[in-house]
Amino acid sequence: MTYIAFALKERRLLTFAVSFTFFSSFGQTFLISLFVPYFLIAFELNNATFGTLYSAATLTGATALPWLGQWIDRIPLRQYSLYVALALLFASILMAISWHISMLFVSLIMLRLAGQGLSSHTAATTMARHYDGNRGKALSISSLGYPLGEAVLPTIIAAILVMFHWRTTWAFIATVIAIFFIPAIWYLVRGETNVVTDDDKPSAEVRSTRDNYREIFADTRTPFVIAATIMPAFWVTGLFLYQVVAADSLGWSVALIASAFIAFAFARIISGLAAGPVIDRISARSIFPFYLLPMIAGFLIAYHVNANWAAFAYMGFVGVTMGLGSTMKAALWAEMYGTKMIGTVQSLFATIMVLSTAVSPFLVGWMLDASFTIHTILMIAIFSSIIAGLLSFRVFPAFDKKKRLI
Repeated sequence: MTYIAFALKERRLLTFAVSFTFFSSFGQTFLISLFVPYFLIAFELNNATFGTLYSAATLTGATALPWLGQWIDRIPLRQYSLYVALALLFASILMAISWHISMLFVSLIMLRLAGQGLSSHTAATTMARHYDGNRGKALSISSLGYPLGEAVLPTIIAAILVMFHWRTTWAFIATVIAIFFIPAIWYLVRGETNVVTDDDKPSAEVRSTRDNYREIFADTRTPFVIAATIMPAFWVTGLFLYQVVAADSLGWSVALIASAFIAFAFARIISGLAAGPVIDRISARSIFPFYLLPMIAGFLIAYHVNANWAAFAYMGFVGVTMGLGSTMKAALWAEMYGTKMIGTVQSLFATIMVLSTAVSPFLVGWMLDASFTIHTILMIAIFSSIIAGLLSFRVFPAFDKKKRLI
């Protein structure tokens, strides 16, 4: 089935998933960073203090993600998705009325958990479970919400911040969520009672989360995929957070590296869409060990070349890996562990990924303070990514003895 035919046939559930990936932007670092200068002034914080607060909020949200994420395996999709959307609405309202640093901290926890964590989790889990033969296409289309949010929302939010107070801006965000997002998802999944069919349920009706985790970690392939799973988010978060320092050290202007984000977004969209049919044809396990290669190529270009075109090549190749990962990982979990507990698996690996994004700013910042050059950090990123890629061959079909079928 072609992309267009598939999208038209499944437009309702695909729109549901794209809505969640798009609205996850309100809990993503790229959007929250627009408000940081206002937070520093309003709450009398310095950069180091806010960075610690933000990392603590991310870690707190990550600890709740496995428990909250597995409930998508247990309750109707319509009910679960409404809870996630209401949590995002509550976080936006709380941010709009925050007057004390404690309220800011709770708001950040809720935004990171409901936005970056549970919204992304809801979209990926629904696509991975609901579709089998077209799982790759479904995940590719649902992932379009990420680059769309990155391309559209910063400009809109920046324009609103010029005209209105930052708290008013969060009130506008809450209004959009309440008027458009919540009614839309309620309508789009009106026919979905539960994405787990009676035939798919475990024999004990509802297996405990502990039993699910025991099965996941009893799988000998699990440790070999964790490193490759977190590597892109880890290094992209750390390097992008210090992109001003990186640009200067690599011989690029800040304006150049900012404009190179166009290449990043474009490459992420194209690679995400291209990955779908490939996954449907040859499986996610077949391409997983190779998906870090574009990012490694981008790091190598940044390390060796300081010409202006290298900034676009660097960002473009990193975008390819991010696009492949956003489409492929949920499909990989379904292939490795089956669809019965896909929500639990997805939330577990999402938690590990979020934890890595909380650690990387500390590590990269420490290395910069310890007089590590950007070139040294890039070389560390290259070698660690190569090792992670080699380890991930454990799930490659030729080396995978289990070869679980869905």
